[in-house]
Amino acid sequence: MSIKQVLAVSELFNRLTDDELDKVVRICSERVYEPGITIFKEGDESKELYIIEDGRVALEVTLRFGSGSARQGAIDVITRGEVFGLTPICDAKICVTQTSTVSARCIEKTKVIILNGAELCHLFEENAYAGYKIMQILASIWRSRFQHSGDMIAHVLSIASHDLKAPLAAVESYHQVMLDGYTGEITEKQKEMLLRSSERITELLNLIDNLLDISRIDFRELKIEETSLLEVVESTRETIQPLAEEKGVQLKVEIPKELSLIAGAPNRLLQVFINLLGNAVKFTPDGGTITLKVVEEDDRILVEVLDTGIGIPSEDLPRIFDDFYRGIRVDSAGAGLGLSISKRIIEAHSGNIWVESPCPESGVGTKFTFTLPKNLPTTQGEKEGV
Repeated sequence: MSIKQVLAVSELFNRLTDDELDKVVRICSERVYEPGITIFKEGDESKELYIIEDGRVALEVTLRFGSGSARQGAIDVITRGEVFGLTPICDAKICVTQTSTVSARCIEKTKVIILNGAELCHLFEENAYAGYKIMQILASIWRSRFQHSGDMIAHVLSIASHDLKAPLAAVESYHQVMLDGYTGEITEKQKEMLLRSSERITELLNLIDNLLDISRIDFRELKIEETSLLEVVESTRETIQPLAEEKGVQLKVEIPKELSLIAGAPNRLLQVFINLLGNAVKFTPDGGTITLKVVEEDDRILVEVLDTGIGIPSEDLPRIFDDFYRGIRVDSAGAGLGLSISKRIIEAHSGNIWVESPCPESGVGTKFTFTLPKNLPTTQGEKEGV
């Protein structure tokens, strides 16, 4: 097939006229890549658009779990007629300075058509209607790929969660049998080792749950019901108080005796409270104070978690809610998902969450604030039968 024929049946250019295709052909070239070759890497300057003429390409992103080494994970595999390297035509004004958000690696010998992004943007400026058609298709491609990637990740994590949790739960059960003495007496040293092992298993089970959460939390997944934040706060206090006492940290709770019910998912909101207060305990030294404040306003509930801990460096603040992000001062175990999950839960409730460090009131520590509307938007409430 000629370049024009390939363009004519490609997902991006199949709505162009013959004359429009002829102009696109003039800025095209062809190239062949061997299996395993990386065409471009995540973070590389993006100047070209690619269309697969023959072969297959894996689109990959960099994954980093906690402080472990980075790994490449495929989020999609594309083949003949499909396009990648879409960044150069996102915005004609900045197309030459964009960077790639994924890596592209050839699974097999692959022949591609390459289009210079800047020249393609120039064509769009000359023919605005053709550019409009391309951008419509581009939006559809992005939407489809994002949806596909999300569904694939959720499916894989769901399978991995089941396959990993079952044997881990069995090992934990055996540990408990030994700790209870049913297999005979154990020494204090053996008991200490079993307890440490059980703690690591619990951390791994929590990590598996968090990985599954990060892929599926949205409004459709929430089980919305009338929720008492008084009960959520009390459950949080019961969980966090022993941890605070063990650490030598004072926990203060300031909440009205009466509080309006809200439309929410109580188990998910409890997860947010425990994540924020658990972090506060973790990063507040002996003798410090953690304060949980709940205030009812006209149409929303305002929640603040303040601590007198080590605070968050200014360079970490913009990324503190990113998936898998761990700050430069963090040396404890964890995958860096707690705050990211909390943000998703609050936003799924149509609320907002933000952080300030140091805390404006005291000049030390950190202050997390989130808001929850008393009533969710009508369109969402109708979906859940609220």
